[in-house]
Amino acid sequence: MPLLSDRDHIIKAITERPERIRKLIIEKGYERLAEEVIREAKKQGISFRVLPQEAFSVQYKGIKDHICLEADEFSYTDQDLFLKEAGAIPNPLLCAFDGIYDPQNLGNIVRSTACFEVDALILPRENSCGINDTVAKVSRGGIDYAKIVRVTNLARYLDEIKALGIFCYGLDEKGATPLWNIDLTGSICLVFGREDGLRRLTRKKCDEIVTIPTAGVFSSLNVATSFAVSVYEAKRQRAAGRFDGHKICIL
Repeated sequence: MPLLSDRDHIIKAITERPERIRKLIIEKGYERLAEEVIREAKKQGISFRVLPQEAFSVQYKGIKDHICLEADEFSYTDQDLFLKEAGAIPNPLLCAFDGIYDPQNLGNIVRSTACFEVDALILPRENSCGINDTVAKVSRGGIDYAKIVRVTNLARYLDEIKALGIFCYGLDEKGATPLWNIDLTGSICLVFGREDGLRRLTRKKCDEIVTIPTAGVFSSLNVATSFAVSVYEAKRQRAAGRFDGHKICIL
């Protein structure tokens, strides 16, 4: 189950999502440092337990903040239910992943999802990392604000998304068109590949393949960085209320 150990994010979870809290554990000897957390927990009717230092270090190995919060397992959005919801979202911004294995990357992606208010992340059930303790910790509480859909067959799901009038752009270093020259203000789904790029079938399902130009030292960015750059560009265009067709030169 997801664990949080950062004091500020624990307080945020307690005040905003108290129904998901299962345990609040404090290491003995550090009760004064946790006074604010304890106060907020009492306000929400959440009990806490003080563990001896030795027991805390064994049970929560690697946590150095002397406090730990256990939350319920993450609840994914049903794939069929989301298709019904997506059709009612004005100009949805969705992001799908053709397999993502590193929980650090997924944690950063979830955090960016919360920052930029992406409407949903779509992950395959197989050959992909799910929401675990590492993802929860790296996301800094972002999992509480992200809608995440796990799908049985990504290629088929992209077809169903496209049937709703949502245009699918695949991100790949071999794409011909720079991302900045694409209109991202409409109903779109950005599709991100694995470390070795988009799989053949996934690429085939995309309406267009675009790229993020780099300076040439590396041909591509890692998936978490590509995601943040792409979503930021989409939000920038939407905030401006128009696609300006600008061109960016990489020197």
